[in-house]
Amino acid sequence: MLQGLITFRPAPLLLAACLGSGLCLAAAQAASPPDGAAPAARHQLKGHELSAKAAAEDIAAAESKPLLDSNAPPTPEQRAAAAAAERQAVNPIYQMKIGRMQCGSHEFMDVKQEDVHDQSILVTWKGRHYLLTRKPTTTGAYHFDDAKAGLVMIQIPAKSMLFDKKHMTRLADDCNPMVASR
Repeated sequence: MLQGLITFRPAPLLLAACLGSGLCLAAAQAASPPDGAAPAARHQLKGHELSAKAAAEDIAAAESKPLLDSNAPPTPEQRAAAAAAERQAVNPIYQMKIGRMQCGSHEFMDVKQEDVHDQSILVTWKGRHYLLTRKPTTTGAYHFDDAKAGLVMIQIPAKSMLFDKKHMTRLADDCNPMVASR
């Protein structure tokens, strides 16, 4: 949120904006006052003292940063931040549920672990087989994805859920392993 103070003076023009965190951006334009006196070297901005040169440098640095654009490729800094987040992924502290599952909508889903490290699973849903690979999460849930088919399976301790990512719909909810009755 932008909370700001805009000050116009005959000698140098000072435009400033303070962000809620206390970071101030300011632009100073050295304009000669009508009486020919030298412009003041420093300005007071809500308790922060800024020099005209420092204010101009702050504005230049802010303007050099690209605006967020959803179609723009990620910058090296954004890639590094994403890699750092991936390294901080939280592994689930519960064992993954596999086998035949009955869902709340009286549908069935079969989940078979494909490798020993929980990195891929084979899901059978409505007679079709899908190979889903594990994606890192920061929540501690199991997240498996098949980008080609558009299926996503999320598993938390209480249940498993199956989503159609292409159509943004939930295919199955409240799926839990079936307990063999004796």
